[in-house]
Amino acid sequence: MSTHTDIKVQEAMDQFTMSLDHDDSLKVDDVETCLEMFADYLMHYSDLFQDEIEMDDTTPAEWEAALEGYIEKLFDGDMERPAELGGLLLSQLDGEHIKDFLGWYLLREPAMDSLALESFAAVLHAWVDFILAKAWLNKSTHKRFVEVLNDVVPESSRASKVAHLLLYFVRLGGGVSPRLRGKRFDKFAEGHARIDRIDMATKHVFMGFDNQDKLIGPVNLPLEIISYLCKGDVLDVELGKRGGQWIIVDIGPVYPACVYVAADELQIPDKLT
Repeated sequence: MSTHTDIKVQEAMDQFTMSLDHDDSLKVDDVETCLEMFADYLMHYSDLFQDEIEMDDTTPAEWEAALEGYIEKLFDGDMERPAELGGLLLSQLDGEHIKDFLGWYLLREPAMDSLALESFAAVLHAWVDFILAKAWLNKSTHKRFVEVLNDVVPESSRASKVAHLLLYFVRLGGGVSPRLRGKRFDKFAEGHARIDRIDMATKHVFMGFDNQDKLIGPVNLPLEIISYLCKGDVLDVELGKRGGQWIIVDIGPVYPACVYVAADELQIPDKLT
């Protein structure tokens, strides 16, 4: 029988924050920001509060007005502390929540780089160690949390790096000469594209969209960028085709394959040479 004491997630977060001192290797600002963002993810994007979301009584106009108000506050820097997690218990969390937070939610943030992501991961690692020491978490769950952290952090860090490299690549013209940049595109493809094949020798990448019957490609990329990509990675991307060549027109976040595929199903072969 388990001997750990189940408490609310919010209390576990608050007590962890209060336990920090000036000699701690973790920065208090990083801890507070990380836990607030984790709480936001749990409340608004996880499966833990879905039953509490009631949209039936909200008209599209009201929803749009609320969204505009949120965006205005966001740009004005006038956002209040996220609402507390209420009665959410620590036992309701599992490794998938940590994986989605680090491998999906944080990567959606434009300002999130690999260093910030790794610092947030260090916060979560210290937090799960803290709640184990307090006997609020059993050893098997703690082991699972640590395994997820060890698996997802390197992959999320890699995805963050390649997203920034792709962004600069696109902003600098995407490898297209100035003479060709003004020409019209024949067709476009956009959305979440999964990397299906990588050919290092030709510097070509092939992608698959859910709404496309066949692969899109080849997309030519510098070797420095291709070396960061893995089969199964998902790119929020817009591609344009002209002259028989697909070119990245716009790029958003990149998500590692491990977020979309269970660890025991993930088989990433060596890149083609």
